[in-house]
Amino acid sequence: MQAATSKFRAKSLVLIAIGVLLPALCGAIELQLPGLNLKYGKLERNSDITNVFETHKILPDHKYYYSSWGSVPYAIIAIERQYKLRKGLWKEIEVTVPLLRNWIRQMDIIYGYPPYGSRILDHKGQQLGVWYSSKQWTTIIIEEDNEIAVFTPEPPGFRGGN
Repeated sequence: MQAATSKFRAKSLVLIAIGVLLPALCGAIELQLPGLNLKYGKLERNSDITNVFETHKILPDHKYYYSSWGSVPYAIIAIERQYKLRKGLWKEIEVTVPLLRNWIRQMDIIYGYPPYGSRILDHKGQQLGVWYSSKQWTTIIIEEDNEIAVFTPEPPGFRGGN
């Protein structure tokens, strides 16, 4: 019994390594294993996206989400409406220009590393949405029926760490 449990744990660790670490290290990939078809997207840093957020432009045909521990988000994403974001990872919000302006100002003041914009891409390089955070990477999983999972980043350091 203990050998079976140990074997299960070892397989679980391998799947976790494949599912989380590999995409972070390799970028956008499609991985096919027996009985498992995984598609991973990536972030692509983009100064135009940084400018969109810093000029408080709200993108049409996008749903906005944020991730935070308090009132200041450490990441904001906007996903094109044709895609469905997996529930539970982000908080959806009807964003307004004043709210976006306030968040961007606070994020720039509070966190030790300046936030920037990135394109959220699928495994084929197709843009799914945009990302604004001081964090440089995340895991993006492309699922069935235009559903995607964008993992929330860990909270950034306050004043002096990313």
